[in-house]
Amino acid sequence: MGGEKGAAHRSGSFWWRDLLNITHNSFDDPIGECSRFSVNNGFNTSFWHAKWIGDFSLRILFPDMYEVSNLKHVSVAAMGGWSDGGWSWGDFGLAGSDFTDGVEELRDLVGGAEGMSEGRDDVEWHYKDDMDFSVASCYSFLMKSHIPFGPPNKDDEAFGILWKLEVPFKIKAFGWRLFLNRLPTKDLLLLRGIPLPLDNIFCSFCSNDIEKCRHTFFICDVVKKIWNEIASWVGLGNRMEDECLSSFMEWHSFFKLKKVKRCKLGVVWLAITWCLWIVRNDVCFRNDGWSVNNIVWNIKFTACRWSFCGNITDTNCNFYDFCKDPLCFLS
Repeated sequence: MGGEKGAAHRSGSFWWRDLLNITHNSFDDPIGECSRFSVNNGFNTSFWHAKWIGDFSLRILFPDMYEVSNLKHVSVAAMGGWSDGGWSWGDFGLAGSDFTDGVEELRDLVGGAEGMSEGRDDVEWHYKDDMDFSVASCYSFLMKSHIPFGPPNKDDEAFGILWKLEVPFKIKAFGWRLFLNRLPTKDLLLLRGIPLPLDNIFCSFCSNDIEKCRHTFFICDVVKKIWNEIASWVGLGNRMEDECLSSFMEWHSFFKLKKVKRCKLGVVWLAITWCLWIVRNDVCFRNDGWSVNNIVWNIKFTACRWSFCGNITDTNCNFYDFCKDPLCFLS
């Protein structure tokens, strides 16, 4: 706890280590500031960094002693021990220092650990009214404390729109990774040190360029034909955007003008990108063949299937009717 770089135990959750990596460069630990510890056995509470005495951590209350202490990253339990049925504190890592008066003040503040008992220490998450920690509330907290670099991007609202769409959850997760450029495309695999044969690093569709997210989904010549086929099918005309978020918002705005239901505004766009990714994986791992025509029909079928996720308003639709007028069934 506490956000210090050396505080992440190897046995701890890798999710928690990631959170520590976010905050270890800050003087204050935002997650720790919203947490209040109730000490039982003292093994899970940082003596200096956690808020377990009053409303401030001991690091804040005694900054000079903290800087000198040789025991910056130990728990409450490691700062003392039981002897003859009573608890006694050690020297707090301040042996040989000039903080004699300060040490006594610190001893008086922490007392004799009368509250220590068996069992794990408890943590209260003060960001929520019920004091229970959740990943969702932690994410919300970190986002509110985040100061973006530069002016906000008008396309950032795509992230919020994505999670409200009525499509399978794994498709939302796929779209999220696509927005963040976190799909395992070949350029990112190479960047992470995963060896690939030199003849296997090119685009699965055109084989003319190294496979990258933007190329594979938007600017490959083959993929452009597929986008234009679907754009013509829904009445969008020739699409122009070749950046991920901009492309999503372009299609979102078009369908919004066509009075498509809010929960269906991104269905066709996700169907296109998902089908492209599935074909790409089939080529990479099973050496399957493909054709533009087959991919286009798979996209139409997928969009038809997803149009009935969530609230079904028209159960009489069939694939033939959907292909003739998709906007009618999405509106």
